[in-house]
This record gives sequence, structure tokens and C-alpha cells, in this order.
Amino acid sequence: MNIISAIKAREHIDRFMLADGMEPIIDLEKSHGAWLVDGRDGREYLDLFSMFASMPVGYNHPYVLENKERITAAAINKPTNSDVYSTQMAEFVTTMGRVAQPDYLPYAFYIEGGALGVENALKTAFDWKVRKNL
Repeated sequence: MNIISAIKAREHIDRFMLADGMEPIIDLEKSHGAWLVDGRDGREYLDLFSMFASMPVGYNHPYVLENKERITAAAINKPTNSDVYSTQMAEFVTTMGRVAQPDYLPYAFYIEGGALGVENALKTAFDWKVRKNL
């Protein structure tokens, strides 16, 4: 149950932000597939930008809902997997190695998110440049 209704949501957001987002207030429970449902009036909108790619499988995908417990457990506890390993990490690394890692690249290095990925890419480039100039 939401504390603030969809009808009042924009009023609350506008009070604390310079809100320039779209008008619909998404109903996360009723939205489905590629369809965003407006919580104010139930109208459906075809989501042509998939939340800037953060929702690539759409809303309330059956596989995600079937695995809700597993996903929740992974989201609640976020160990530093570079230092402390988990069975979830072992499953992920095995799947990625099988599906996306060619034999000529025997090792992988995983980063959580774009900003950290760019940071590590820059560090790698700087390190390479320093070694090249030695």
C-alpha cells in the first residue's frame, strides 16, 4: 500500500524538486511487459524507451516474478564479491563464462555500473600509458 496516492504524487514531488519529468505516475504493480500504466487513471502507454534501458525485459516479467525471492535475497545483501565470494557469484560467473566469455579471454573483471566501469577503464589506460613510457 502506497502512503501517497498517485493523484497526489506529483504535488509532493513538485514541492521538493524542479520536476520536469513526464506526467504519468507509474503504477509499478499494474504495468506489464512494455506497457506503463498510469496510476492516476489506469491509462496504458507503450514504453518506447524502457526507462533508458534500465527495464530491458519490461515491467513485471514472468521470469523475474517467478524468481522474486532469489532476486530479493541478492538485493538485500550486497557483499564485496571482489573480496568475499558467494554461491550467487559462482552461478553468475559460470553463466557469463559459458555464454559470453570467449576462450581467448580466460579471465573476467566485473564492475557494478557505468561510472565505476569508466573509472576502472581510465585507471587501466593510465597504468598502460605509464608502463609504456618506462
